[in-house]
Formats: sequence, structure tokens, C-alpha cells
Amino acid sequence: MSTLIFVYALDGGLFNGITHYAHKILSPKTYGCNLCAITNNMLGTKREWAEFIKGLGSETQFLHRDEFKQSYPNAQYELPAVFRVTNHEDPELVVTSTEINSCRDLSTLISVVRKRV
Repeated sequence: MSTLIFVYALDGGLFNGITHYAHKILSPKTYGCNLCAITNNMLGTKREWAEFIKGLGSETQFLHRDEFKQSYPNAQYELPAVFRVTNHEDPELVVTSTEINSCRDLSTLISVVRKRV
């Protein structure tokens, strides 16, 4: 069984979460993670994205950059990105940072992810 891992281009943690939240409000055009910017609003995960993820039929994980690097220290990729992991092997890149960053709305991101997985 494979797992899809969606990796944000930002570090996790309480302080970082508060900082990211403020940044999204004060300067959304310079926010550092397009995956987060497109899939979340100020109240959390957008309903359409949550429904899409449920419908994928795959196990999914959402990791921050620091969490991903801790789990896969040899993986050197630009983030945000989407990976597939099978049997605890090295992650396989399925949606690149360039592809995610070129998306301007949720429907485009969903289309890109759907084509790749």
C-alpha cells in the first residue's frame, strides 16, 4: 500500500504556525507556501480540498518541511511537493514544487494532483 505525502514549504510548530497565520493575513502575496495558501483559509482546510483528499482512495499525510526532512533526511527536493511512499522506501516525487507554485487556485491544484496520482 502506498501513502501520498503532501509537504508544505514551511516548518511546523506552534510559533511557526502563529507566524504563518499572521503572514497570510498581513502579506498573502509573499506567503512562502503555495500548497498551504491554496488549500487552507483562515479557518483551516478548505472543504473542497478535504473532500478531494478523502476521495483519493490512498492513505495521505501532510508534513511540514522540518518533519519531512526528519523522516527522509536524504530526500533533497524543492518544496512544496507531493510524494508517494511505498513500503517505507525513499519518497517518489509525483507533483513538483514548480507545478504546485504555478497553480493559482484550488481547482487547478486538484486537477494537477488528480493527473499524477
